[in-house]
Amino acid sequence: MKSHLGAVSPSMLVAISALLFSVLIYLFPITPIAPPDGPYDVGFKTFEISNPDPMAVWELNYKDADKIRLDMWYPAGDIEGCERKSWIDNDPRLYEGFEIVAGYPAVLFQHLYQVKTNSYIDAEPAKLDKKYPVVIILPGWSSISELHTSLAELLASNGYIVVGVEHPGACTVVTFSDGSTYYFLGTDLPKKLSNMSIEEAVDLLASYLAKDIDYIFELLQELNSDKASGFYGRIDLDNIALYGHSGGGAVALEYALKYGDKLSAVILADPTTTPFPSEELKDGLSMPAFLIESDEWETGSKHEKMAMLYKNTHSPTYYMKVHGTKHVDFAMVRQLSPLTYFFGETGKFMNKKNALHLIDLTELYFLNSVFFEKSISPLIQIVEETPELELGISR
Repeated sequence: MKSHLGAVSPSMLVAISALLFSVLIYLFPITPIAPPDGPYDVGFKTFEISNPDPMAVWELNYKDADKIRLDMWYPAGDIEGCERKSWIDNDPRLYEGFEIVAGYPAVLFQHLYQVKTNSYIDAEPAKLDKKYPVVIILPGWSSISELHTSLAELLASNGYIVVGVEHPGACTVVTFSDGSTYYFLGTDLPKKLSNMSIEEAVDLLASYLAKDIDYIFELLQELNSDKASGFYGRIDLDNIALYGHSGGGAVALEYALKYGDKLSAVILADPTTTPFPSEELKDGLSMPAFLIESDEWETGSKHEKMAMLYKNTHSPTYYMKVHGTKHVDFAMVRQLSPLTYFFGETGKFMNKKNALHLIDLTELYFLNSVFFEKSISPLIQIVEETPELELGISR
């Protein structure tokens, strides 16, 4: 039998299909998030709490939601029968929110629900012989707390409660159990407030969002005093830290400067320092601080204000520069796809195996030194073994 010119053999079709499948898996990975290093399993719960004083911006015909969503990771006891959490829920509204913020088609994000985390939904909290210190994660404006899952799971597996804030309008998209949905209001929001300067507008937003921290304190107190909550008597309300990235860093800094007596430590990763005049930073922070800076933040007033904080804070302070990074690299953006690097969204360091995990570990070791009086030497060792990391220490 004569073969037809241009015909494709079955074996070639299989080879082409396998190649295309391999390319798609590489570009849109669905491998589970790497397990954390700690001795405990990780539980996950979601809370919807009241926002008792929602802000109204009549100039924009906008009124904020009367509730806030919180994501909580914690040391888990028995995980048998508990569902393992997807990294991103399989919800079209979330993909639409990513498209709005990132500018890329929603189809590029629809694989993310297949990525499994190491968190077990509604697992019973572990009964440890010590109370859980608390770390509150304030994600960057337009981000979501799930983009800090690797850090949250690492901390929870080492005995911490971690609370991520999802404030409507400030995050990519926030969904509630009643079906309501709130999308990010936009990075140009401060410019729309024409009756005030950019500095005043950002300060207004940071001050408003900082109220969320007090609402979280109230929830933690309720859980700690409720015998039926699973957290009864287990939350260390005297040991609370803030982690803030980008706009969330502005919120963390705002709170730390005003209410430092309520906090034991603060971590600021590329914080937005626009609303803070130098005069406000002259006394530094009153608690141990870990300041982290990307290459993008290493110039101009952002860097100058970070350096000022480092210089003026007299509690133990660590100032780590992460070379080969961009601003978004302190969230799990690189985990979305290698395309983030080729599109110029993420830095070269994130192509290194376990790059984000190394950064997460430095934050864990800093917190361990504050809350558990452990040596800071593991943090220093990571820096010495990683050329992209540069550390300053002030005590």
